[in-house]
Amino acid sequence: IKAHNYEHTGVKPETKMEKALIACDALSGLLVACALVMPSKKLDEVKISTINKKFKQKDFARRVNRNKIMLCEEIGVPKEKFFEIALEGLKKISTEIGL
Repeated sequence: IKAHNYEHTGVKPETKMEKALIACDALSGLLVACALVMPSKKLDEVKISTINKKFKQKDFARRVNRNKIMLCEEIGVPKEKFFEIALEGLKKISTEIGL
């Protein structure tokens, strides 16, 4: 739990689980922001290419920490694959989260 806010606690994430949770939390914010700029405001409209483009735009969802998202590569999951996994996961609960 302390590793989740490591910038303030000083407890660095070490395990794959800690890194995955931190990366997923940050990525979920980016994915929601991507959905909200779509005409339908739905996750179904979001593509991996859109996520990649928005990830590179530092002014888009500027409070999303891209370095935290990149922790996915430290656990052996390439960024694009991580985007795909997270997007599909959120799509499964899109009705519950209103996206």
